[in-house]
Amino acid sequence: MSRSAIPTRALLTAGLALVAAMVPLATPALAQTGGFYRAELAAPLDAPRKEVLNGIVWHCEGASCTAPKASARAEIVCGKLARKVGAVASFAHGEDALDDAALGRCNKD
Repeated sequence: MSRSAIPTRALLTAGLALVAAMVPLATPALAQTGGFYRAELAAPLDAPRKEVLNGIVWHCEGASCTAPKASARAEIVCGKLARKVGAVASFAHGEDALDDAALGRCNKD
């Protein structure tokens, strides 16, 4: 092994560590707050709550709840949240939102 290989390897290792440390800083704010799903409740909660529903961790405060993306359909995710915390007034997933008919089905159960 040549002498120049050691500093290059050290620099590469240091560079990779730096990139790994910066990845969370480059993540969009939506992902950092776990806000792929965003629900506005019909009535505010009395106190902040954290609910785990089918492996999705919800953070609710007042009338707002947020959670990271999961593999289930948005309407199903909304329905599980509504059964646990009460009626949902609006439900967004990514750049989309449930329409009035889907929101009605969400709150039906």
